Amino acid sequence: MRKVVLIVDDEFIILESLRIQLERFLPEEVSVESAHSGEEAIDLLKEFQEDDSEPLVVISDFNLGDSKGTDILKEVKQLFPSAKRILLSGQAGSDAEIEDFIKEFGLDLFLSKPWDLSELRQNTEAFISGKY
Repeated sequence: MRKVVLIVDDEFIILESLRIQLERFLPEEVSVESAHSGEEAIDLLKEFQEDDSEPLVVISDFNLGDSKGTDILKEVKQLFPSAKRILLSGQAGSDAEIEDFIKEFGLDLFLSKPWDLSELRQNTEAFISGKY
């Protein structure tokens, strides 16, 4: 079974930054996959089911242009209930939609952009190792 961390953001520079940062500390047996849209993320999740891949962590931006990150994370919870879900947002202040999502569907971690690399690393490593 292939172990994966999926990152979803419609901004290329964010995807690349996250991918580079994650690949520096993730174990070799965990690969990083990225999606530039909500539609692409859903397609990848379906491919993961078909090819016996296991997304350990899914990191999604809140605003994806074609959809909301919360929609992607709902799908993740349905398809891969054990996957940890991280939501990123560059929105200033508190957003009622995000708060409602957290109350209804839960969330493993919420990070504001720009994210703190040490917090991302500590939590991602804990999620992957099963210590969280």
